[in-house]
Amino acid sequence: MIRHIFMATVKEGISSKIVNRKMAEMRAMKDSVPEIRAITVAKNLGLAGLGNVVTMMVDVADKEGFDALLASPAHCEIADKAGEAFCTDSFVMGQIEL
Repeated sequence: MIRHIFMATVKEGISSKIVNRKMAEMRAMKDSVPEIRAITVAKNLGLAGLGNVVTMMVDVADKEGFDALLASPAHCEIADKAGEAFCTDSFVMGQIEL
């Protein structure tokens, strides 16, 4: 199992309503990307480390599932519109094996 971790800083002045809508769109990928086994999307609490950041964790079975996720129309649409709410020059991404 592979867990893809994605963190995006919210742009200054972006409303909670927009951030919540973006997070809902990210979560909805599970409905159209069959390779997604589990997805968690939430705004960081800021207890330690980054605060004004949205984190997404997506679990897929293997590298083929990860590649399918990245190539999916749902992911591409979300990625194309990320700049509406997030600072696109500071994304943090990583993949770990579970």
